[in-house]
Amino acid sequence: MTLKRALAGGFSAVLSVLFLGGCNITDLGGESMLRPPMAMGSEAAIEQLIADSTHNKYILKYPKNGNNRSAITMADLNADKKNEAIAFCRENDETTKIHMLIMYEGDGQWQLANDYTIEASDVDSVDFADINGDNNLEILVGFSTFTPNVSKLSCYSYSDGTTSEITSGELYSSFYCGDFNSDGDDEVITLLLFNTENEAAASMIDYDSEKNTLYSKATVAMDPNVVRYRNVVVTKFGNVNALVVDGAFADEQLNTQIIYYNTEMSLLRNPLFKEKKQNFTQRSLNVISTDIDNDSTLEIPAASKMLSPANTEEECKTNRVDWYSFDEENESTQIKLSMIVDYDLDFSFTLPEIWQDNEVTALYGEDKNIIEFYEWSKNSLGQKLFEIKAFEVADWDIGKGIDDYVLISKNEKYAFAFKKENADNKYNLGDDDIKTAFSALADSAV
Repeated sequence: MTLKRALAGGFSAVLSVLFLGGCNITDLGGESMLRPPMAMGSEAAIEQLIADSTHNKYILKYPKNGNNRSAITMADLNADKKNEAIAFCRENDETTKIHMLIMYEGDGQWQLANDYTIEASDVDSVDFADINGDNNLEILVGFSTFTPNVSKLSCYSYSDGTTSEITSGELYSSFYCGDFNSDGDDEVITLLLFNTENEAAASMIDYDSEKNTLYSKATVAMDPNVVRYRNVVVTKFGNVNALVVDGAFADEQLNTQIIYYNTEMSLLRNPLFKEKKQNFTQRSLNVISTDIDNDSTLEIPAASKMLSPANTEEECKTNRVDWYSFDEENESTQIKLSMIVDYDLDFSFTLPEIWQDNEVTALYGEDKNIIEFYEWSKNSLGQKLFEIKAFEVADWDIGKGIDDYVLISKNEKYAFAFKKENADNKYNLGDDDIKTAFSALADSAV
């Protein structure tokens, strides 16, 4: 993933769409789509089984969210190295009922394990996890309710051609599976946006073997000002699996919340959210959490403007992003890396460690193709250190206006170069240091 995509556009999990199937499709709505020509082999047999079960008149329903967006999803539910099939559809004359068909291959042909009928108009999401610790995967399905952004969680188990329902009924806006309490079994964390009927909250859903039911083991409040989730990722902090949640406000500002289960306290925690106190990650810059240094752990962004004189026009200010690591043992954050990011010119400049906070700043020059770096002292600009300029490639190639500039890198549109002033200033950088700190977003590995 490029840094530009991670910072500016946000990254969501890559969605794997398997094959599309069905017949007599007349609903051309968002999730019901025309299928490709009839499949062959197992796919054709599955499609025929669906048709036989619905009297040959059905419309496939496609999950709207999550990692599995196909109306027919294949998964090895019982670890026998053979896939089972889970399909969602509704009969043509039904508008408030969804059929979930669980199918398996036995005796050389595809057979129907069960056809569940659910009172719902849409499928929100489907995922798989070992909830009850039997080494088989349960099917977790969210079905939409009539309340916007609220779905109902259902759970089903499968073994050797038979299925059963695990009682659930938890309401959520988004759900995620993983071993969140380090007991070797999977749990579910649900996130629920604020609405007139429910408070904004995260809940860890666990399995009760005696009652064969899912229940809320722990709950923690979330920011009620978040109206949608921009990016949610399961990551590891130390030995703890956690959710990093980038959420958007109605005015498109973002903030980040971290949801994890503290086994010593037996509590679900959200340490970055405090009631009546602004989350330090709240930002107007469109940047989301990502692994900036490829250490398999997400960093948390906080955005601000670089320091500038009081009369500086807003368009001359540059954007600074501080990336924080999170320590779950003491619920603390620490800056890991700071950078200036320019989304128009597609580059970032990592602020070197030798620059202590508030010793150097950067402003746009007379045009937005130049960023100028200055010594900063007592709320005013000191000596100019160097500037980075984006030349049109054609101008650079013919040497137009490039006197005293040193090339950093080129792409199809720009040649990026720097020019130093006051080279003896203690805050100035060596040529190689400037080149190393510079990164074209499209070429970045993070």
